[in-house]
Amino acid sequence: MGEEKSGGKGQLEYFKMVQIYRLLKVNRMIKSNRIKLLLIVMAQLTHKRYYSVRIDPVFACNLRCRMCYFSKSRKPSSSKFTLEELKLLAKSIFPQALQVMVGCGAEPTMYKNFVKVVKLAKLHNVPHVGLVTNGQLLSGENISDLLNAELNELTISIHGTCKETYEHLMTGAKWDKIHFILNEFNKQRKRSGFKTSLRVNFTANADNYTELANFFDVFGKYGVNTLQVRPVMDIGGENYNAISPEIITKYYNVIDSLKAECKRNNVLLLANTQNPSYKKRNPLSSIIEETYKYVSPEMVIAKDFEWQKETYSQYLKRTKWAGKTLRKIFHSYKKQPIELAEKYSSQYDFF
Repeated sequence: MGEEKSGGKGQLEYFKMVQIYRLLKVNRMIKSNRIKLLLIVMAQLTHKRYYSVRIDPVFACNLRCRMCYFSKSRKPSSSKFTLEELKLLAKSIFPQALQVMVGCGAEPTMYKNFVKVVKLAKLHNVPHVGLVTNGQLLSGENISDLLNAELNELTISIHGTCKETYEHLMTGAKWDKIHFILNEFNKQRKRSGFKTSLRVNFTANADNYTELANFFDVFGKYGVNTLQVRPVMDIGGENYNAISPEIITKYYNVIDSLKAECKRNNVLLLANTQNPSYKKRNPLSSIIEETYKYVSPEMVIAKDFEWQKETYSQYLKRTKWAGKTLRKIFHSYKKQPIELAEKYSSQYDFF
């Protein structure tokens, strides 16, 4: 996207504050995946930062959101990382991470040491550290701890702009609690002077996408910096109800109106407008494969990564990753099935 779509002076200042979005824009400007892969190999070999770590320290959730696999098919896991295991992982993985996001498919605040994960990432000088949460288990004290830990971005999932829709789709969540947390975060952020940004994730389906028109009437007072709109994915939730071809034009019209509202409010909008059905292959799939690192008690990055015995760099060397990646650059290779990591990543335009 060109600079003319960045949303004015306020958003340009925000881009400076949240460097990860600037890097994503630069990434979009480089069209050749071969060049990107070559840069990735160079970054790994010269010990530079180049990937994003998404970590679920415990695979469980306090809610049963109807669009999520926890609502029906996915049972919470009792396994979780010990603090010593997290320290070992951080030492192995964080030194070359550009970004660490605490919380991906599960709810990180169910892990008692979730603030310590943020602190570990900061200890290893990760440039962008974020927490992704439904917010229902947060307290004012937690928010203070996160701000003092110099969290870069707090991301809260909110899938409705009225009480009935929010509490219906996010089963177990309370409307009053999310407003309390948003107000508390904004109040403490202003008082402390910390630059932690606030991002709202909104998963859109046929039942709630029209409510985006009221987003700023309901949540504009809380100092939202980024709004992400992601059409629902079929990942096993009980209420899929996708953005169908019959309503896709209406969805685009809502997004167009939202662009203007975000620009007026100096809010960065990330919206999936290119592939809302997730049926197209992402042209960045080979890049996502190398830059998206998922970590949970069930699997750390790859099934054959012996993370308790070796560092991630040692693993890449053992599996001859550099040579394999260079062959991808200079030779064609078989395309793999579209995975969740590909669907979740790099599917957004910046407005």
